[in-house]
Amino acid sequence: MKLRIVTGLLMGTMMSVIMSGFITFVNTGLDAGFAARWFYAWAVAWVIAVPLAVLVGPVARKWAETLVRA
Repeated sequence: MKLRIVTGLLMGTMMSVIMSGFITFVNTGLDAGFAARWFYAWAVAWVIAVPLAVLVGPVARKWAETLVRA
């Protein structure tokens, strides 16, 4: 259970940082307020991404194992 939570925390954090950065850049461009907009977008995304990664991660792993065996 501890591994599942830590993995979800790391995966959710990394994905939310990367995705929010790219999406903020695409939608608003790179200017003086970029860092503040990115941080806000990341904070919102992180609150959603981490619990989802913890809950959905094991299901995705099982599906991946099934696909690899097929």
